[in-house]
Amino acid sequence: MEGMMYNMWKKMNYAIKKLDSISLWWMGIVVWFVSFLPLFFMKEASVFEIHEQLDETIMAYVLNAKYLWQDVEVFPELLGGINRTGMQPSAVLFIPLYYVFSAFTAFRLQYTIVFLSGFWGMYFSVKRITDSSILAVAMAGCFCSLTILPIYGLSCMGVPLLFYAFLCLYDRKHIGLAYGIIFYFGLSTHLVLIGYVVLGLWGCYIVSMLWKKQWNKHLLWGFLLILAVYIGVNYQLILEFLVGNSGYVSHRVELVNGSVPFWVALKDIFINSGQHAASLHKYLILPITVLLVIEGILFKKLDTVAVKRYKAAVAGFVGIIVIAVLYAFLRTDIVAAWKNSQQGFLRFFQAERVYWLYPSLWYMEFALVFSVWWGKLQEKEAIQWKRGFAGKCIKVLNTPLFKTLCMGAILIPTLLLIGSNSLFYKNLKQWINRTGILEYTSWESYYAEDLMEQLEDAIGRDMSTYRIAHLGMSPAPSLMHGFYTVDGYSNNYSLEYKHRFRKVIAPELDKVKESAVYFDTWGNRCYLLNSGSGNYYMIPKYWNAVYENLDFDMEALKELGCEYIFSAGKILDAEEMGLESMGYFTTYTSYWGIWLYHLEE
Repeated sequence: MEGMMYNMWKKMNYAIKKLDSISLWWMGIVVWFVSFLPLFFMKEASVFEIHEQLDETIMAYVLNAKYLWQDVEVFPELLGGINRTGMQPSAVLFIPLYYVFSAFTAFRLQYTIVFLSGFWGMYFSVKRITDSSILAVAMAGCFCSLTILPIYGLSCMGVPLLFYAFLCLYDRKHIGLAYGIIFYFGLSTHLVLIGYVVLGLWGCYIVSMLWKKQWNKHLLWGFLLILAVYIGVNYQLILEFLVGNSGYVSHRVELVNGSVPFWVALKDIFINSGQHAASLHKYLILPITVLLVIEGILFKKLDTVAVKRYKAAVAGFVGIIVIAVLYAFLRTDIVAAWKNSQQGFLRFFQAERVYWLYPSLWYMEFALVFSVWWGKLQEKEAIQWKRGFAGKCIKVLNTPLFKTLCMGAILIPTLLLIGSNSLFYKNLKQWINRTGILEYTSWESYYAEDLMEQLEDAIGRDMSTYRIAHLGMSPAPSLMHGFYTVDGYSNNYSLEYKHRFRKVIAPELDKVKESAVYFDTWGNRCYLLNSGSGNYYMIPKYWNAVYENLDFDMEALKELGCEYIFSAGKILDAEEMGLESMGYFTTYTSYWGIWLYHLEE
């Protein structure tokens, strides 16, 4: 019996060792298929993150695709007409998808591309720095399943892929592939999201390389390539920021930067990461720290390869801490006050977005730290401890099976955290619960195309001949259908229009200080903020919401060209406001129940 157990143990160790040495990049397709399986069946009933994705950023792709081959400087669909530079998408590479396919199909394809790019980038990077396929698959599977918004392209998910290209150029291997990845990364990311971070770090390395006289022409050419791509894609934005060549004054000049106490910001970013870059790494911090300490104690017993990996892991952890400190400093009162005293680019540039590196860094850091143990102790140490209990423990600790089991145990909390927030979990839960109360808002429910068609038919006019405003709901569903709106979400629209729109909601802003601060100091959501629902714009039909005593400047609203209001709640005193009710509209699958009002002449 003991012999059988020993043979089984030996075979399992051999199998793991063999598996660790072969290429497992194809596991990305398996992980993608499993993760997206519910989407294949649910189609437009699928669930995606709405906030700052479906309710805003996706419209930049849709509108740019609509006017892809046209010389149009102003998109007339939202905010009474917005300059094209104010609706620049996060990744120009994906615009053709929205031109060729429906918005849903294009978005799902974009998500697939981002997902697979994230997996393969992390896989090949970890494989290169640890020489372990098992570690590479584990980290890649965790990384690509994070709740990072695909609408931002590869600005988060593509960092490991670019790092792999950098390593290829550093090693002077796969040069053509590396240049292709760099070009791909530049087109599928945005300069102000991650581009400036990449250029800054790469530029620093070029300077260091020249200083140390360690010449590598491929790294220089790689830097120049990505710089050229960013300039080519963002030249209008660069001219606007640096020269002021935009043709209008952006509402950003009124942006007021907020601040957070240093230690609060430091703790939050280090443990939880930040907005749009959720790395879900908090359960990895302790294992990484403990392993670093233990490996430091055993440093002299490590072989040459393990020493290099340990030093890289220490450097990586220091880098993670530096990013947290830098982020916390940039959120302090002193920096916020300085930025608020500036004009133009320096006022609204978010240098703290360097934390977008966190999702990549934390999982590569874990891989590096664990790879030190994953390797072996020096042979002479193994011989020294061959006899006795200590020797047996060392032997067990060095077995691939034991290390794999330990890695799995360490990752369980993180895997559970990632899983409970993942696309797969939400859609599987929605799929199973289709006949009951739906917990999440689906694509078809949010955009409610059938409901929008009812509203279009009720108005009975060419949608380009009138404008609408929204009360208690996002304008995104209307925009997706093709309506033209006086409200909307944009991080770069005309200051003059913001002031005109503020005149409409000024009486209501006087009632609610929080809403006034929200609009005046930020203003990206140019909505009908009010004393009834405040800044909330997701009122569902089952709330049966009502509005009364709203004090909008209706004449100012008419001056914006608005003729209709889509309201998520019934306006009880609509007639006193000069509104004609045209009925209530909803459908079984729609998230919304909309009251349609016409502004009387």
